[in-house]
Amino acid sequence: DGATTAAMESVMEWCREHKLRAIGGVWVTGMGASMAYNMTQKHLGPMTKLVHSRVYAQALTLGCLVVSAGAEYYDSKHNARTEEVDPYMYKAPMKAKGTH
Repeated sequence: DGATTAAMESVMEWCREHKLRAIGGVWVTGMGASMAYNMTQKHLGPMTKLVHSRVYAQALTLGCLVVSAGAEYYDSKHNARTEEVDPYMYKAPMKAKGTH
């Protein structure tokens, strides 16, 4: 379906442009979901629930980082994106003409 493909392309482009926000969102979502799940586990203490939730969210975030690195590698090898100018790249000051 064309609309589904266009929506997926749009999400993928947003994730490429906002990697840290996307990964942070995955962590927050993973933390919330795992906290909700761990609250149903009556045999665990509150600190154990918190630690388990953090570990689950961290594992999910690491998986997201691996996928992000794979996407970057794929894009660089297959030139899927055009070269963009990095606004944060250092540019040495140019000397004025006529000065020695």
